[in-house]
Amino acid sequence: MKVEPNLLLAVATGTALTLLVLTAGTFGRPDYLFRYSVIAIGFSACYVALNTLIESRAVAPPAPMVSRDVRSLPWAAFIPAFMLLAAAVPVILPGRDFALLVIVCTVLFGLTVRSAMRVKP
Repeated sequence: MKVEPNLLLAVATGTALTLLVLTAGTFGRPDYLFRYSVIAIGFSACYVALNTLIESRAVAPPAPMVSRDVRSLPWAAFIPAFMLLAAAVPVILPGRDFALLVIVCTVLFGLTVRSAMRVKP
């Protein structure tokens, strides 16, 4: 069984986003866990839907994020690493609102999901 690297990247960023939402809800404002969850689900769904619509009108659709080019792997590995570092921020700076950080990481998650959707089976 062959594992598709773009799908693996989307799963890794999804796991990192889940960790960010949980740490932001636990160490951030105590009443914002539901808000962060709704932001993560809503923004990622909107990003994927709007990006699919925009790419369908493009003349040349973009290539998947992880291709056969060796140079694409470090750039793709940067996204989950950044999201894991972002998940550590609520632990270091507790009691604050981290909605903007959740939005930024949600857009990155949507980017990797859309990249996994571009791969032809």
